[in-house]
Amino acid sequence: MAHLKLTKEAIPGSGQELREALQQAFAQATPLDDFTQVVRELAQYEFRHGISSETFFAQFEAGQLGDEVEWLRWANKYQIYRETKAELERMVELIEAYALPVMV
Repeated sequence: MAHLKLTKEAIPGSGQELREALQQAFAQATPLDDFTQVVRELAQYEFRHGISSETFFAQFEAGQLGDEVEWLRWANKYQIYRETKAELERMVELIEAYALPVMV
Protein backbone atom coordinates (compact mmCIF):
# COMPACT_ATOMS: atom_id res chain seq x y z
CA MET A 1 0.00 0.00 0.00
CA ALA A 2 1.33 3.40 -0.93
CA HIS A 3 2.33 5.69 1.90
CA LEU A 4 2.78 9.42 1.88
CA LYS A 5 4.03 11.09 5.03
CA LEU A 6 3.24 14.75 5.39
CA THR A 7 4.99 16.81 8.04
CA LYS A 8 5.00 20.52 8.88
CA GLU A 9 8.21 20.81 6.88
CA ALA A 10 6.91 18.87 3.89
CA ILE A 11 3.34 20.05 3.36
CA PRO A 12 2.56 20.51 -0.33
CA GLY A 13 2.05 24.17 -1.19
CA SER A 14 -0.85 23.56 -3.55
CA GLY A 15 -3.41 21.01 -4.59
CA GLN A 16 -1.33 20.25 -7.65
CA GLU A 17 1.75 19.48 -5.53
CA LEU A 18 -0.36 17.18 -3.34
CA ARG A 19 -1.72 15.36 -6.42
CA GLU A 20 1.81 14.90 -7.75
CA ALA A 21 3.05 13.57 -4.40
CA LEU A 22 0.14 11.11 -4.27
CA GLN A 23 0.74 9.98 -7.85
CA GLN A 24 4.41 9.38 -7.08
CA ALA A 25 3.57 7.37 -3.94
CA PHE A 26 1.08 5.21 -5.86
CA ALA A 27 3.52 4.73 -8.74
CA GLN A 28 6.09 3.29 -6.32
CA ALA A 29 3.65 0.81 -4.77
CA THR A 30 3.55 -2.80 -5.94
CA PRO A 31 0.85 -5.48 -5.72
CA LEU A 32 3.08 -7.23 -3.19
CA ASP A 33 3.05 -4.12 -0.96
CA ASP A 34 -0.75 -4.09 -1.08
CA PHE A 35 -0.92 -7.81 -0.37
CA THR A 36 1.41 -7.49 2.61
CA GLN A 37 -0.74 -4.73 4.09
CA VAL A 38 -3.94 -6.76 3.68
CA VAL A 39 -2.30 -9.80 5.32
CA ARG A 40 -1.31 -7.63 8.29
CA GLU A 41 -4.83 -6.27 8.62
CA LEU A 42 -6.33 -9.78 8.44
CA ALA A 43 -3.92 -10.94 11.16
CA GLN A 44 -5.21 -8.14 13.40
CA TYR A 45 -8.83 -9.24 12.87
CA GLU A 46 -7.87 -12.87 13.52
CA PHE A 47 -6.04 -11.98 16.73
CA ARG A 48 -8.88 -9.77 17.94
CA HIS A 49 -11.60 -12.37 17.29
CA GLY A 50 -9.67 -15.61 17.79
CA ILE A 51 -10.54 -17.27 14.48
CA SER A 52 -8.97 -17.52 11.04
CA SER A 53 -10.17 -15.28 8.25
CA GLU A 54 -11.15 -18.35 6.25
CA THR A 55 -13.38 -19.64 9.08
CA PHE A 56 -14.80 -16.18 9.67
CA PHE A 57 -15.63 -15.71 5.98
CA ALA A 58 -17.39 -19.08 5.75
CA GLN A 59 -19.54 -18.13 8.76
CA PHE A 60 -20.13 -14.65 7.37
CA GLU A 61 -21.24 -15.97 3.97
CA ALA A 62 -23.53 -18.50 5.68
CA GLY A 63 -25.27 -15.59 7.42
CA GLN A 64 -24.22 -16.68 10.89
CA LEU A 65 -22.69 -13.35 11.94
CA GLY A 66 -25.02 -10.58 10.82
CA ASP A 67 -24.03 -7.34 9.16
CA GLU A 68 -22.05 -5.55 11.86
CA VAL A 69 -19.60 -2.99 10.43
CA GLU A 70 -16.63 -4.96 11.82
CA TRP A 71 -17.75 -8.07 9.93
CA LEU A 72 -18.34 -6.15 6.71
CA ARG A 73 -14.86 -4.64 6.86
CA TRP A 74 -13.24 -8.00 7.63
CA ALA A 75 -15.17 -9.71 4.83
CA ASN A 76 -14.12 -6.97 2.41
CA LYS A 77 -10.45 -7.32 3.41
CA TYR A 78 -10.64 -11.09 3.02
CA GLN A 79 -12.12 -10.76 -0.46
CA ILE A 80 -9.35 -8.31 -1.40
CA TYR A 81 -6.83 -10.81 0.01
CA ARG A 82 -8.23 -13.66 -2.09
CA GLU A 83 -8.34 -11.58 -5.27
CA THR A 84 -4.84 -10.18 -4.78
CA LYS A 85 -3.42 -13.60 -3.94
CA ALA A 86 -4.98 -15.07 -7.09
CA GLU A 87 -3.53 -12.23 -9.17
CA LEU A 88 -0.06 -12.71 -7.67
CA GLU A 89 -0.28 -16.46 -8.34
CA ARG A 90 -1.18 -15.75 -11.98
CA MET A 91 1.81 -13.42 -12.25
CA VAL A 92 4.12 -16.12 -10.86
CA GLU A 93 2.71 -18.64 -13.34
CA LEU A 94 3.39 -16.24 -16.21
CA ILE A 95 6.94 -15.68 -14.99
CA GLU A 96 7.52 -19.39 -14.69
CA ALA A 97 6.05 -20.04 -18.11
CA TYR A 98 7.66 -17.24 -20.10
CA ALA A 99 10.52 -15.59 -18.25
CA LEU A 100 12.74 -18.51 -17.36
CA PRO A 101 15.51 -19.42 -19.78
CA VAL A 102 14.91 -22.42 -21.97
CA MET A 103 17.60 -25.07 -21.81
CA VAL A 104 18.34 -26.65 -25.18
